[in-house]
Amino acid sequence: MFDLEASVKARPAFSKAAIAGFTISCIGLFVFAMLGPLGAAISGIGLRRIKEQGLRGRGLAIAGIIIGAADLAFYLAARFLIPS
Repeated sequence: MFDLEASVKARPAFSKAAIAGFTISCIGLFVFAMLGPLGAAISGIGLRRIKEQGLRGRGLAIAGIIIGAADLAFYLAARFLIPS
């Protein structure tokens, strides 16, 4: 007969660094602390591991980098451009 399990290819796992970096970057937007650069750095590590190991989560890693950079830009704008 037809073996269904043998015909289904296993998908690679998600990069845990990409997930963590995306999560930290998103939290950084709400906490408004210097978590953005940390999340962007961890997302960058995740993106490198995705390329090297063939993992999933490239979109999360890229989004984590962008959100982390935006968090840093918002922080710097509020810190230095808005008079207190």
